[in-house]
Amino acid sequence: MSRGSSLREPRSPGEPTDGDGRLADPAVVGVAVVTAAYLAVFFQITNVVGGTGRTAGVVALAGLGGVALARAVGERTALWLAGLLLAAGLAAYVLAIPESRRALFTARSVTLDLLALSTGLSVLRLALADVWVLAVAPVPTFLVGYFAGRGRHVAAASVAGGTLGFLVLTGDAETGAAVAGVVGLALAVGLATLSTPSRRRGHAGTFAVVVAAMVVASATVTVIPAGAAAPLGLDRGTTTLESSLSGDDELDVVGSTRLSPEVRYTIESPVERNWHTGAYDTYTGDGWVRSGERSAVNGSLSGPPGASDLVETRITSEAESTALPAPWKPVSALGGGAVEVDERGSLRLAEPLEPGDGAVVRSRVLDADPAALRNASDDYPTAIEERYTQLPESTPERVGDRTEEIVAAAGAESPYEQAAAVEAYLRSEYEYTLTVEEPEGDVADAFLFEMDAGYCVYFATTMAAMLRSQGIPTRFETGYTPGQRVGDDEYVVRGQNAHAWVSIYVPDHGWVAFDPTPSGPRDETRATRLAEARADGAENVDTDASVPDRTPDPEPNQTDAETTDDAPSGGTNDSTVGNASGGGAVGPTDIARLDGTRTGTIPAAATRSARGSEADGSDGGPLGSLPDPETALYWLLVAGLGVAGVRRTGLAGRVHRRIGPALPRRRRDPRADAERAFGDLERLLAGRYRERRPGETPRSYVDAVRTLGADERVETVAAAYERAAYAGSVTRAEADEARRAVRRLALERLPLVGRFVR
Repeated sequence: MSRGSSLREPRSPGEPTDGDGRLADPAVVGVAVVTAAYLAVFFQITNVVGGTGRTAGVVALAGLGGVALARAVGERTALWLAGLLLAAGLAAYVLAIPESRRALFTARSVTLDLLALSTGLSVLRLALADVWVLAVAPVPTFLVGYFAGRGRHVAAASVAGGTLGFLVLTGDAETGAAVAGVVGLALAVGLATLSTPSRRRGHAGTFAVVVAAMVVASATVTVIPAGAAAPLGLDRGTTTLESSLSGDDELDVVGSTRLSPEVRYTIESPVERNWHTGAYDTYTGDGWVRSGERSAVNGSLSGPPGASDLVETRITSEAESTALPAPWKPVSALGGGAVEVDERGSLRLAEPLEPGDGAVVRSRVLDADPAALRNASDDYPTAIEERYTQLPESTPERVGDRTEEIVAAAGAESPYEQAAAVEAYLRSEYEYTLTVEEPEGDVADAFLFEMDAGYCVYFATTMAAMLRSQGIPTRFETGYTPGQRVGDDEYVVRGQNAHAWVSIYVPDHGWVAFDPTPSGPRDETRATRLAEARADGAENVDTDASVPDRTPDPEPNQTDAETTDDAPSGGTNDSTVGNASGGGAVGPTDIARLDGTRTGTIPAAATRSARGSEADGSDGGPLGSLPDPETALYWLLVAGLGVAGVRRTGLAGRVHRRIGPALPRRRRDPRADAERAFGDLERLLAGRYRERRPGETPRSYVDAVRTLGADERVETVAAAYERAAYAGSVTRAEADEARRAVRRLALERLPLVGRFVR
């Protein structure tokens, strides 16, 4: 035996003898499907963080390398090579992380991160997620190519399925990818098992039913609670705006939403601001993710780089909560237990406050003159610029083109002026509504060009994407508007005050807030919701200080409901108090040419035409809104599976035999009707008494069941059958009487109908 032959491993039974045959086996289709499913998830991640082309090239080389080595090395060697490739990739990933972050690594933190990845920590939250994908994605692809090249299609599909399963655990693989993976695995296993044409023909129907059942099960049952995949075709109801903005580290932009009027906090603060609770740095195209980790707060945090005032805010929780809503930028917190801070400077409690508990947050509130903000440089720190100008690679270029048109029309030059121009444009050109259809594709692009109205999440997301397209570091922020003022420095904050806005980074000053959401219609909507809740006697919508008869006297021509920030006196928007100026509004009121009038070359009518009319299909027409294609496909698959299952189990035949005789039937010639009536009678008697034995005549069978208690009407049916079958003639009246007798006997056997026909 030669040295070359001694290195070859024995082939499995039925394994093709040549490489081309191995790759031409039908089971390769299943391997390709599940491989495409997990690669699509990886490419969705790189679409957000960048590096898709580079990753695709490396993955392709790994897959081709695996196929090439399938004939040259044994499986043990291939597994060692894959392990070394993974180790080298992860080592390169760790070295690529900035040293300041690597210094925080401990065995415990790494272990916790691994556990977090398997319980819902999105890959997008990892530092340098693009490098992580580049390090990890080639390894399973190498093994898939290797096993497929050796004809080990089940093994190849298992590697791909395991990779996809990991991405389901992280929450990055959604329902479509999970279903595709199930289909691919089933095809690979099934086609590998049914390896001969005769077996495929004999079991094709059963195999199809099993695949369909697996798909429906995977789409219906959410096995992994932390995963992103959710059951298809099931309406979970409209979420509240507050809950959609409280999604921890991942925020999905949803469609229609509603307001929750329940009281959340009583806040005492000498300044009236948007109360900051969180910020997001990574825009995914359909939502936001905040990357990085939290750490315990030990001592005071740094304030903004510019001039600032120290402000102390006292928070009393009216419902269980871990958030610490306070003016930006918080530097310390007292009371409430251990406090954590994330990489964006947002505070939260390690354990929630109970109703009635309180905490004190000290903030350094930026005190900057608008002129200084307008004249600030655009020399951004590298880390800030890289992190907060990120956009998905798939972001349409027209988002940036439209933004350039807007800032040019406004004559805006500095980043601060450009932000104010975009803020004014969105406020003036779009309306406020809580009822929207969730857009497909990029949210900012859809809102800018295809929608006429939305709520704060849409306004803030669109403004952030527009400014990032111009290279302005921008982040998406969440929290609450000031709420209902119930005293000189006291505010009652409700769930309906949940809000989203944006902040841009201004060198030497820090983060400066802008609010593109039109405040008037938004505040009217909130006031109406609160009035409805009060009229309905809803609980927990007021404190002792906020009930209408305790509310301070309203301004002239102002209702009780309008004394909240849902209809603020003075007509200011939240950005007036949320921005850094500290007094007076920034943006349009600071820059004369951005006061909401159109001074450039973008007429409102033209922009409306470009976006299209919201009336086109917004109400779904007289038939209501149509289901989305994914849901429609799901229910079509369920229906198909039901039909196939009924046929394969014989249930249809049993139901037909039981119910068919009770249904009206079209009349034929008397002889055929009499014979069919006796056939129906036989099935009824077989279910109630016994079947007709081989060789037993119709007359003998009827006489036998009569002795067992059968109704005398069976004699009428038997007589008509005998005349039709043996004499060759039966009258129309006799055939009809036999048909009526059988139908009545069948109706009497039905559980509910029988009691009414006896």
